[in-house]
Parts: sequence; C-alpha cells; structure tokens
Amino acid sequence: MKHFLDVARGSYSHLPARTRFTLARFLRFVPENLKWGPSYRRWRELIAAARSDPALVRKHQDRARLAMVTAAEERSRYYRASLRDVFGAGLSPEQLLDHANWTRIPILAPATILEHVREMCTRPVEELDVASTGGTSGKPVKFYLDRHRSPIEYAFVHEAWSHAGFRPGDPRCVFRSVALDDADATHMQYDPALAELRCSVFHLTDATMRGYHDEIIARGIRFIHGYPSAIAIFASFLARSGLMPLSQIDGVFPTSERFDASQCEIVRQVFDRARLVPFYGLSEKVAFAWARDEDPDLFAFDPLYGYTELVDANGAAVATPGACGRIVSTGLLFPGMPLIRYETGDKAQLVALPDATNGYRLTVRGIAPKHDTLYLLGRSGVLIAVKGIISNLQGTAHGIREYQFYQDTPGEATVRIVSAAGAAADFSNYRDLLNCKMAGELRMAVELVDRIPLSPRGKRKLVEQRLDLAGALGKIQVRPIKVNAEA
Repeated sequence: MKHFLDVARGSYSHLPARTRFTLARFLRFVPENLKWGPSYRRWRELIAAARSDPALVRKHQDRARLAMVTAAEERSRYYRASLRDVFGAGLSPEQLLDHANWTRIPILAPATILEHVREMCTRPVEELDVASTGGTSGKPVKFYLDRHRSPIEYAFVHEAWSHAGFRPGDPRCVFRSVALDDADATHMQYDPALAELRCSVFHLTDATMRGYHDEIIARGIRFIHGYPSAIAIFASFLARSGLMPLSQIDGVFPTSERFDASQCEIVRQVFDRARLVPFYGLSEKVAFAWARDEDPDLFAFDPLYGYTELVDANGAAVATPGACGRIVSTGLLFPGMPLIRYETGDKAQLVALPDATNGYRLTVRGIAPKHDTLYLLGRSGVLIAVKGIISNLQGTAHGIREYQFYQDTPGEATVRIVSAAGAAADFSNYRDLLNCKMAGELRMAVELVDRIPLSPRGKRKLVEQRLDLAGALGKIQVRPIKVNAEA
C-alpha cells in the first residue's frame, strides 16, 4: 500500500490537465499527512536528524552507495560488464567504498546512456517511467526512473523551502513549464490538490502578469517557485507598474536555470521581505543542492540524495578551494536505473570538500552549465563577460521587459529587446553607451522583438551564441565591461 501511494502521488502530476483538475476537487480535502504518504514522512525525519549528526550521514551514505553498486553489478548487464572490465571478475562491491577504487570507475557520459540505456536498468523498463533531459545544451538523453520517486524527492525540496517558513500545504505561485488548460485565457490555473497557482511562462505580457499579481494577492500566496528568468520578468513588471514591494511574499525558490546577479537584485527589491532559496536538481535525480538567502550563489549538496564529486578535465578530484571542476554525481535514491559517477554537464568552483565539520556536504559556488556561453567574442579575440553588460540592464531603468544577446560574428553582437513601451521605444542611447564603453572591441546593435524564443520547457537563454568559444575559453583573458549606472 505504501509503495502504491508513492506511485500514485507521482502519477498525479503527469495526468492530463483536465483529468488532474477534476481529481483535485476531491484531493484538496485529503489531509496533508496522508497526501504525501509514509515515505515522505520517513525521509523528512531522516533529513532532520542528519542536520546535526555527521556520523549518521556518513553511515547512511556509505550504505546507500553500497546498495546502489550492488544492485548495478548484480542486475544490470551494462554495469556488470563495465565494472568487471576495470576490476576483474572477483569484484566485491564493498571494495568500491575505498576512495582509490571508487575513482577508478569510469565517469558516465550522456552518450553512453544513449547507447546502453536498457542494459543499464536493474528492472524491466515496463516497471519504470521514461524521462529525458531538456537537451538545451546538446542532444536530449533518455533514461528511466523509479515510479515511487515523487514523495521522496519532495521531502528534500520541502526541507530546503522550510528555511523560508514553507510548510506542506502552503500555496505557491509556480513559474515553470507546467500543463495548463489552453482554453483558459488567463494563462493560469490553481491546483487545489497541490496548492499551486500555475502561471504560464509562455505568456508574460503585462496584462497576463497583472492577472498573476491579482490572483497572488487574492489567494494570500506567500511563496514563488520557478525559473529565475520568468520570476525576474514578473518582478520587473511589478516594479515598473508601481506594484512593488510585494511584501506578502515570504520565500522565492528559483530553480532549473542559473540565477544571476541582475535577476537576484530585482527579485530582492520587489519581494523585499522574502528569503531566497535557490535550489539545484537534475532530471536524472542524481544530485540535489540548495543555497541560503545570505549567499544565493553558494550551494551545499545533500549527501543523503547523492554522492557528488568535483573533478578536473582529466577526471582527477578537485581538492583546492577556489579551483573549478565538473560536477559528477551518483544518485542514491532510485536504483531502477543506476547512474554511477554521472557527468552532469555542469561545473562549479570548490568552496569546501565534504567532511564531518560540514556534515559531509560538498560546498561549491557558481554552478553553471559546462558549456555555459555567457560570453561574447570581441574583435581581437577577447572574451567579454555578459554579466558586465547586464549589470544595469534588467529592471526598469531602460523600460526593458525581456532581453537576449545574440552573436554569430566576432566583434559584433545584438541585444534583442522586448520593450515595456511597445514598438515606439528608442534604445539608441543605451546602444551608444555600450559601444562607447567597449571602445571598438565589440559593436553592439539593438533589435526590438515581440518575444524572446523559449525552449520547449519554457526556459529563456540569456545568450544565443553561434560562435565556438571552446578555444577562446581556454586561452583568452575574460574582460568585464562596466556600464555607467547613471545611463
């Protein structure tokens, strides 16, 4: 029965919109402790106990890692072959808990999953859910997940949100790519079963966002969750419409995209009483981390969720604070398709290695996609950090609702702008300011557009970079460009 309830909870979120909202009329009357189920409660208790007991963390993590490797070696054709290729036929899974042996396990590339996806499973794929990555940084990767995952995963998410005062059952405004009834012209729907006001990230017009604001006020919603780009656009609308500060909001939970400094600034201004709790997770369910309000760029990985490592370009462990590396992680929760030493495609800067003093939480700064193209290429080959250009772009100073940088020619770039004032807006002064500051290194053009293209999941790409910057990133000095704050 427990397993059935866990599966049912996860299945609800993937039902067709009309079916889900019909069921929600009845599910809203189910008490919260029953709605989330026993697995959720058990994990919340374990996570709470782990906060102050490093020995418990280490024991649980080692036991979970051993169980995952054992399941992989015994029931997965792919892992049985690959582990024996490295360690021979006499492999004992307990040996892999030794760090030297563990790091001999090959790092798992997404391309390997594409080639061996069914062979990697420890159970028939008919008993698992099929999923995939978004493919925004390359080819989408298909994989399989256990069906009972939803309550367990939400135990970790709710633990992070609780630091802003969130409790299960508290209503949230959600800015993510979620299923809505297309017939609803407001582009939002309230799911009473999950207490979610689901707001479309594909329709962020002033009229629609005014509707979002009014519904948030009417329902007394105190928490906002979703893509940083969409939350920042909504915050900018509130600022220029005279609807700030929105002090009703107690917590903002950015996820799924990089939460940059300019977005953070406008969100803090508009939601002036809110605690920021950015969190990091993956569709593959191998790692989970969250940041504290006082430093939204500093993330600590939860050691109960995954065994996370930071490695350099050669696969060696990064051990020096301040050094950057690739995030590699092993999921510890869902053994249906083990992902052992999985290459996440993200990078970060090491702050602290996991040890007893930090509860075995790997701590990093600046998580970003490995192929993050937040640079423009100057005329002489210099890389220009976009963060210097946008330091005064997001918000109300120039009447900008949305923007994106586009480059396909060295030394030239275009900033695409969706204006808050419509087609009559004139951004020539801002263009001239940028060109003056860049002293001929980069010639900027401004293009007014009706909308910024979105990914199929509703994410907004800050830089549409059509140049190959791989060589430049390795050898060219990055030059920040400062923009006059008075412009």
